[in-house]
Amino acid sequence: MSKIKKNAILYPDNKNGIYLYEYPMINGIKQYVQVRGANKSNPLILFIHGGPGGSLAGVCHVMQAEWEKDFTVVNWDQRNACKTYLANKDKALEIAETGSIDDFVQDIDEIIAYLHTVYDFEKLILMGFSWGSAIGAEYAKRHPENLLCYVGVGQHINYRDGVTTVCKQLLDIIPENSKDADKVKKILTDFPEKPVWNNELFKKMRYYSPLAYKYIGKHAKRVPIGKILTSPFMNFKERVAASFPNYSLLKKSYETMLTYDFRENLDFEVPALFVFGKEETVCPSELLTEYFDKITAPKKKIVVIENASHSCFYDQPQEFYSTLCDFVKSISD
Repeated sequence: MSKIKKNAILYPDNKNGIYLYEYPMINGIKQYVQVRGANKSNPLILFIHGGPGGSLAGVCHVMQAEWEKDFTVVNWDQRNACKTYLANKDKALEIAETGSIDDFVQDIDEIIAYLHTVYDFEKLILMGFSWGSAIGAEYAKRHPENLLCYVGVGQHINYRDGVTTVCKQLLDIIPENSKDADKVKKILTDFPEKPVWNNELFKKMRYYSPLAYKYIGKHAKRVPIGKILTSPFMNFKERVAASFPNYSLLKKSYETMLTYDFRENLDFEVPALFVFGKEETVCPSELLTEYFDKITAPKKKIVVIENASHSCFYDQPQEFYSTLCDFVKSISD
């Protein structure tokens, strides 16, 4: 990609826009924060990526380009993820010892404080995706004073219950005497009551994910590798870090994810929107639907998008975007 074309993407010619790529000190370390939007008067979305380690900042031009017309979108690389990891490589082992809910809640709090120094806003929209919806939901419950609303995309409820629910769905689809059915039964039988992130569990999930996408997530789209390799937002080292997270440096975050249970606290003091793909392979909507009536919030809504899987905002971008805009408008009127 030519330098001219790259700069045109990084810094569009919008006189009222904002395009920042910075490393503020957040919770004692440099953390990468990316702020992009066509108009500085638009509402602010802080997007919390999944994983752990699943940065999407480098493919925002693929995932979020439409959002930047009506919102200013903030992407943040979490501790030991992509650009934040590379900015703190000398501290990576020390950072790997962190990753609790409290750590991430403090990170988000300090990121919001930083954003107040570069953007004129009172409250923002907090959007958590997958693993990011665990720390996003907990922040929303603890600090509603900073938020316009909370949006959980593929809301993470409980890891073990999510896997076992999807496995049971698979057994209703897969021919009973097939090898694939035997694999699913083995996952159900062997899956630990209290999962621990180790090589054994990692191997189990390597069997589980392809089966889930083969039989359930039929409309799931993958970001083309070419979009990652030519991303104007990343250099070579950053593309490698985004494509191949160092899971050994994310162990504490994975432990947090494995033990987290959204249902332990169902009280929100801000409007809450939950969006799922009908073909969800990781965080099935059924787990939230079962407890939806018990959620307290000034306004709450759950939307399940047809022909979409885990990354429903990418699988069906127009329907997702309309859902988001309609909800934000409903709480602003």
